[in-house]
Order: sequence, then structure tokens, then C-alpha cells
Amino acid sequence: MNVGEKIRQIRKAKKMTLNELALLADSDVGNLSRLERGMQGYSDAQIKKIAAALEVPASELFSSNDISDTVDSYSVGSLIEARRKDVYRVDVLEVSASAGNGSPSRDVVEVIRSIEYDPEQAKLIFGSAPQDMVKLINVRGDSMQGTIEPGDLIFVDQRVNHFDGDGIYVFDFNGDTYVKRLQKVKTDLIVISDNTKYREWTIHPEEAEMLHVSGRVMLSQSQQFRRHG
Repeated sequence: MNVGEKIRQIRKAKKMTLNELALLADSDVGNLSRLERGMQGYSDAQIKKIAAALEVPASELFSSNDISDTVDSYSVGSLIEARRKDVYRVDVLEVSASAGNGSPSRDVVEVIRSIEYDPEQAKLIFGSAPQDMVKLINVRGDSMQGTIEPGDLIFVDQRVNHFDGDGIYVFDFNGDTYVKRLQKVKTDLIVISDNTKYREWTIHPEEAEMLHVSGRVMLSQSQQFRRHG
């Protein structure tokens, strides 16, 4: 049995998809697929990352031991739980965000359910925000284009549940969910789309009870996919 076959066997025994392995091993899905099929070579660094992702010693990938021995020896549940204690996990916010004309929350499609970061990396990205107060949303629509592109992930600070100065917010107004720039002018809130083809609109003080802020947008991340080969 070659290394690729052993990787595939261990991965399947642990009920891990190829995409999940690629994410944990910081690798490309296509490269991993070719490696499992014996169509591509590997480096020591790559093997170490794959072994760490599978929660087995690198030597296990070269072993001829029965696959059940490997799985029994390295408890998946306990090791994954240990791993999660050492990561900063950002989960999906349970609300739809439409950078357009608004949309009911039931229309949201969760493309990504969570992202995990090394704690030190997370501190650089999110500062002192606790992980249970940072959520992510996949944005639809083009009204914030130029700042937030259609399909981008946005990271939302849920500690902010009201208008807290000019900025980009995720909010519900009269049953529809938006991601827009809010700016206060006198007693009114101006709702601004960064895409100039969309007109701004106003939330007047008497309409304030229809406004519910889910959080303030901290940053965005592109989710543009490009096909190669």
C-alpha cells in the first residue's frame, strides 16, 4: 500500500472529506486528490501537515498496519476536541445579509459554516474580540461593490447591537436584512450603498423601532474561485 492509499484509508475511516483534509492541511484539493491516487509526489513538509491534520504520526502514513489499528489508536473525537481548544473559531451568523434590496433570513445559503484560526493569527486579525462575538456571513448582491464584492465573506462584531458611529453594519429593517453603510445626519440615519448606481435612503426617528442591528462589519474576505486546468 502506497502513501496515497494509506492517506485515503485513514481519511475515510475518520469520515473526513477531501475538502476538510485540504483545509486542515493547508493544501490544495486537487493536489491531495492526485496524491491519494498515486499520480503526484509529496514533500516531507506536506506529509507532516497531512499527518497532523489526520491526527496520526507521519510514520503511520508509511505503515502497513491495518487501518482499524490506526483509528483505534488515535481517537478522532478526543483529538478533534483537543484541537478545537487551541483554535479561534468563527461561526456563521444566523441571519441573511443582502448587499442589495434586502432579503428574508430564510433565503440564506450557508456556503461556509465556520473558519478556524490559530489564536495568535486571530489576535492580529480580530484584536481583542472574543471568538463567540465574531461571526461570518456570505454576502449577496452588488450594492456595496467596490468595498464588499458579491460572494465575499464579512466578519461581524456582534458586540455592537446598535448604531455606534458611521460604519458598515448588518441590520434588519422592517423584516429585511441588509449590509450597508450607516451614517447619522442630525436625527436621521442615512443608509448608503457604496455602489453609486443604488440610491441612498433614510431611516427616520419614528422608524427606529423597525431597525435591529446584528453587528458592525470588521473586515471582509474575498471568496472568488478560479479554475485551473
